[in-house]
Amino acid sequence: MSPLELVRAAYGATELLAPGAVERLLLGSVPDARARTVVRILGARHLAQALVTARAGAGMHRLGGAVDAVHALTMAAVAALDPKRRRAAAVNAALALVFAAGEFR
Repeated sequence: MSPLELVRAAYGATELLAPGAVERLLLGSVPDARARTVVRILGARHLAQALVTARAGAGMHRLGGAVDAVHALTMAAVAALDPKRRRAAAVNAALALVFAAGEFR
C-alpha cells in the first residue's frame, strides 16, 4: 500500500468512525446530524477507494483521481450554493483536489 493509500484509508476510517473529528479539527465546529451522515458515507468511499487502488494498476489510480476531481467540483458547487456549509465544503474540495493530484501523480 502506497503512502497516499495509507493516508486515504486513515482519513476514510476517521470519517467513518468519528465523523465530527475532522470537521472539529479543521473548522472548529461540530457537524449536524445530516453532515455526519454524509461524512460517514464519504469516509466509506475513501476507505473503499484506498483498498481498491492498493490492489489495482495505474488505470484505477486515474479513475480514482477522476472521482476525487468530481468530488471537488461538487463540493465547490455546495460551497457556492449553501452559505451554511460553505466553509466545510471548501475545505472538503481542497482535500479532494489533494487526493486527486496524488492519484494522477
